[in-house]
Amino acid sequence: MESRGTFGDLVGGVGLQMFEVFDQGLTQYRVGITSLLTAQTVTGAQENYTGVTGSGELRKFDGDGEDITSTRRYKTYTTKALWTNYGQSIEISYNQLEDNDFQAELDAMHHMGIASNMSQDKSGMQVFNGGFATTDNVNGYDISLYGDAKPTFSTLHPSTVPGASTQSNASSTGIAFGDDNLEVARIATTLQKTDDGQPTSLIGKATVVLPVALEKYGMQVTMSEYVAENANNAINVYKNGAPVDMISSQYLDATNGGSNKAWFLLVPGRTRFMHAMRQAPAMRQSINERNLVSTFSVNARWAEVIKDWRGSWGSKGDLGAYSS
Repeated sequence: MESRGTFGDLVGGVGLQMFEVFDQGLTQYRVGITSLLTAQTVTGAQENYTGVTGSGELRKFDGDGEDITSTRRYKTYTTKALWTNYGQSIEISYNQLEDNDFQAELDAMHHMGIASNMSQDKSGMQVFNGGFATTDNVNGYDISLYGDAKPTFSTLHPSTVPGASTQSNASSTGIAFGDDNLEVARIATTLQKTDDGQPTSLIGKATVVLPVALEKYGMQVTMSEYVAENANNAINVYKNGAPVDMISSQYLDATNGGSNKAWFLLVPGRTRFMHAMRQAPAMRQSINERNLVSTFSVNARWAEVIKDWRGSWGSKGDLGAYSS
């Protein structure tokens, strides 16, 4: 049998210390994934996300008896989002508490606070690491994929509209990151269409997402006054005209289950990639009355949710053919 209780009933003040050092860890490392993925607080055991196409353009009519043309909207694919439980715990014996010998556990709680936020960042980056496949668990983290049965970054996204063509938000030749190819990605992202073939509206600054292996090159391409690949001192439009932000993450590198070559472009806030929190990291405590072992645990529930692929673009960067 296990019963819940406050730690103060056994050794006064210890529970409070545990909570304090856990909270300090949360504060020391802030969640950063929300600079890329839209943060959302959710309720319920599961949520389904879908949408509809627009109504298209207005059509002229003569005003002398001619009917105004009618239109139709179409339902898009559905994303089914399930929240995943993530957690960690430590145990402390009765004698450790009585002898005031639990400093190691206090340190562990501090690290668990940091890990709670770091795990969310790592989880969010799996949207990109798994973006060229339909696997819904990547490096230990779950992803709720868009319902078109294609990878998030695909050359063959289907449409729900009868007769509509497939669309691409990925490089079919694995183009490498660079100044010229960044423009290819920017144009391809801008010219994406809705399921019924209408232009999309991507208002906002684009962000290129890179592994640390490409970080230096990314800074040269996006932040230099002049084009890094051009000997004629051409103005760098990403610095002086249509700015492009850059974000890099070690969670995208090959050493952490990613790729040193793959790169991505998206428009934060417009791209429908979501970091959905069902329950923020919370700390709990319990005491086993039979052996007096006390357990401190942290748990959270969240999901990475792809509501739509539009507003994003990706390349494997390996110069290889890609069709999926």
